[in-house]
Amino acid sequence: MPQLVKKASVRRKPSADLESNAVRIKSRGQKGSASLVPTVDLVAAKDRIEELEEELENAGLALFLQERLQASRGERLSADDFLAEIGMGEFVEQLPGA
Repeated sequence: MPQLVKKASVRRKPSADLESNAVRIKSRGQKGSASLVPTVDLVAAKDRIEELEEELENAGLALFLQERLQASRGERLSADDFLAEIGMGEFVEQLPGA
């Protein structure tokens, strides 16, 4: 096990695939397994997940705005009302002049 850890810990550049450098560890007679993943790959995967979550939030907001614009008849919406509509009413108190 120490040699596996040493081999994994020397990696400085993440792999393209989280499992490329992972070592699958199985116990004799046991179902299932565990994986030893180099930290550099784990950090890269977490960073990518954060990027994807942000992209998903932006896409959701864009879709909401598109639907909202189609449903509106040209009337203006206050920042308070907008934040409430997108489920962020708790931020209304932080607006200037609130």
